[in-house]
Amino acid sequence: MMLYVQRILFALCILMWGGVMLYFYQSPHLDAYLAPKFQSTLLIGGLACCVVALFNLITFRVQTSCGHGDECGHDHEHSHDHEESDLNPFMAILIILVPLIVSLSWTTHKIDEAHIHKQSAQDLDPASMRFLADLPPFTKETLDKTRQKSADGLYQLNLLELFYSAGDSELERVFTGLPFETEGFLRDETNRNPKGNRMRLYRLFMTCCAADMKTIPMSIEFEGDLPNFPANTWVKVGGVMSYEHIDGVTYPVLKVQRIDEAQAPDSGNLYK
Repeated sequence: MMLYVQRILFALCILMWGGVMLYFYQSPHLDAYLAPKFQSTLLIGGLACCVVALFNLITFRVQTSCGHGDECGHDHEHSHDHEESDLNPFMAILIILVPLIVSLSWTTHKIDEAHIHKQSAQDLDPASMRFLADLPPFTKETLDKTRQKSADGLYQLNLLELFYSAGDSELERVFTGLPFETEGFLRDETNRNPKGNRMRLYRLFMTCCAADMKTIPMSIEFEGDLPNFPANTWVKVGGVMSYEHIDGVTYPVLKVQRIDEAQAPDSGNLYK
């Protein structure tokens, strides 16, 4: 009897994991945890767990041979049970169930603000991050052909593209002095700000999942007073592109002409 209970409870453990994966797959919060190209893997894994668990629940009474026998292939009774486990099945349920309930009950489905504050304050060498970008060679002519402009004539580029341009001498040459419009989160600038007239624009970039998320930053420089926006406000910024070279590292700097609060993108577009 205990063997049957053990089989049922271990199957329920697998079923719970499958159920959680399927729950997150259909959840609107999935984009905050996993990049789109990996989300189908979650669906396949959840379905596989559920199929295996249901199969074990349906067949929990089936007796199987341990594979021992004589030379003619006849099985003999043994005094041991190969399906006994050192882990108590009730303990296995608790080990899985309690953390799942606590995690699902307490999570806010967003990145901790203290973690964002720490990560967004760090500088990155754009040249070392080129593996994240797939930018073709640019000239002023190709920029005109491939990029839209705002109503006041600014090229509209993603913050990641402007950041990566600092790791490419050709892009740096083309972009320097040109007007661009981009968007991102706004915060104070704690690095490379000798005159106190800079703030930092940043975006979160996810390659596979939340665990490997990187914060991509860019300094923005003002001629007058700094704007009075709450920390981590999503803004749209227009200005002239420039670069500075410090200790062998090139940093992009956008000299601000205008800045406005904007509507943040949905979670599916927020981390890319």
